[in-house]
Formats: sequence, C-alpha cells, structure tokens
Amino acid sequence: MTDERKPLIQVKNLSVHFGQVKALTDVSVDFHEGEFVGLVGDNGAGKTTLIKVLCGIYKPTAGEVYFDGARVTRFDPKVAIDMGIETIQQAVGLCDNLSVARNYFLGREPVKHFLGIPVLDFTKMRNASQRIVREFGLREVDVDDEVALLSGGERQSFKIGRSVDFRNRVIIMDEPTNHLSVRERAHVNDIAVQLKEQGLLVIYISHDIFQIHRIAERIIIMENGRKVVDIPKEEMSAEELEGIIRDGGRQVIKG
Repeated sequence: MTDERKPLIQVKNLSVHFGQVKALTDVSVDFHEGEFVGLVGDNGAGKTTLIKVLCGIYKPTAGEVYFDGARVTRFDPKVAIDMGIETIQQAVGLCDNLSVARNYFLGREPVKHFLGIPVLDFTKMRNASQRIVREFGLREVDVDDEVALLSGGERQSFKIGRSVDFRNRVIIMDEPTNHLSVRERAHVNDIAVQLKEQGLLVIYISHDIFQIHRIAERIIIMENGRKVVDIPKEEMSAEELEGIIRDGGRQVIKG
C-alpha cells in the first residue's frame, strides 16, 4: 500500500529475536496520523511484539523506527509516552483499589502547596475525571468510587478518554473488547472510530478479522513474525482475509 503522506511512525526492516526465537523478521510498515489500522493474526504472529517495540518495551535486534521523522534511539516506555504513544489493554492500566479520579492521573498526579508542603490536588483530579466521564458516555460513574466497581466497558472507555485527554497522538488498542458485552464492545469500537476522526493514529489489535473489517480502514496481517498483508480494507472481504490467516499467510499480499 502506497501513501503520499509523511508517516507519523515508520518501521524499516525490523527484526526482534529472543535467542533462537525470531519474533519479528524484516518487517517494514508506515503508520499515518488520522488513520485507523487493524493489526490481526493468530497467536505468535508477531503483532504484539511489533507493538511492544513501538511502546518502548522491546529493543529491536535489527532495523529502524522513526517517529515524526526522527529516528528512535532509546526504547523505553517513558520515551514512548513522552512522544505521545499510549496503549490501551484489556486487563491492565488501572488500580482497582484507587478511585476513578486517582486513576485518571495515575503517575501524573497534580500537586498544590499547603504551608509550603506539596499535597495532592484532589479538586483538580475530580474535575478532570468528571469531564472525561461525561464526554465518553459514563454519566452514571462516580469519580470518587473505586475503579473495581466499573464494568469492563466502562474501564475501557475511561482508559481511552484518559489517553486522549493527555494529548497523545497514537492510541494502540490491544484486544480492547475481550470479555465485553455486545453493547460495551460496540461502544468501545465507536470511540475508536471517533479518535481516528479527531486526527489520531489508531492501531487496533484483534483476533477477530470480521470486527476489524467493519471498523478499520486499513488491515495488516502478521504471520510467523512477518507482515503478509497490508491493504485498504475495501480491496478484500473479511472472508478473503480470514482465508489468508487460515492458510498460514502463504498467500502474501504486501502494500
């Protein structure tokens, strides 16, 4: 797939090896702002490894990564966060024993000074989290309640809202609708589409090619650590793409 726009993220000939295990082999792919990319493949296909490189968790064995035209030389989660890359996962990212308001600023807590002593600014926490709760359709959520009381869909919506509010440019959603109800799944997917429409780059990882085909505009299929498909979704049906995955990626269609 060719695109005349300047990529926000550019991956060139990326390989990641763990001893004798080749998790990624010579993967090249571009991602653009305002794009919704579906990343699919079976377990062990390499999609999660690719994302962990972008998030700064894994360092490449070979190859290069560029963000907004500049080569990434340090692979560290804080570096990725500072660049504006946020990952939304199903099972992690929130502390159940803390309130919704505390979770909103998790690791970024605002402080004010009382008699020269820095203390947490709970008013700012509540106000900011209440705004996100309203904007992302969680009107029944009390920001003083513990996160443990939220449903799976409410948790995902809150995490997405929090990531957007911190001015991130890239939202990576790693199987975000696992174990959600049909209604919650639809709500999370609607939010993902809205993020793309706001100009963010959305990379959505899923095993469900039919779900991805409905909401993504471009689809990448990984198999055995390689990119085997990279096309606009209108070029192939979900059934055809499923056939490629079932075939183990032997039918290679690269963009």
